[in-house]
Formats: sequence, C-alpha cells, structure tokens
Amino acid sequence: MAVGLALAVGPAAAAPHVGASGSAVMDYYQYHDHYATHEACVAVGEEYLELGADNYECRAKDGGWDLWLIFAT
Repeated sequence: MAVGLALAVGPAAAAPHVGASGSAVMDYYQYHDHYATHEACVAVGEEYLELGADNYECRAKDGGWDLWLIFAT
C-alpha cells in the first residue's frame, strides 16, 4: 500500500523521445526521494523496476542523489 501512496506525491515531468516505431513518445518522470549516497539511490531504483517502473535515474543534487522513476507512456 505504501508503494502506491509514494507514487502519488511529488513533482512529475514528461520528456519526449523516439520510440521503437520511430514515432515520438513521452516518458513520465516521477520524483521519488533524496538519498545521501548513490548506492542507496540505485538500490531503491532497482526495487521499483520490479514494481512496474520502466527505468530510473539518480541525479546528483545538494550533496546527495535524487531518485526519478521513469514510466513509458
């Protein structure tokens, strides 16, 4: 239950890219949380791949790492 709630909060963004069919598609980026280490960020990102995220990014910010979950649309 906590997973569903965690995905419902935080800012989100969409980023265009070209899909396998050659047409433009949008990915949905969902901010998840901030982590002190890159390793912690990656560990949580990997867990979300098993829960339905298509990918994730760990971005350096303010001396730590922001986890962004990516969902293909």
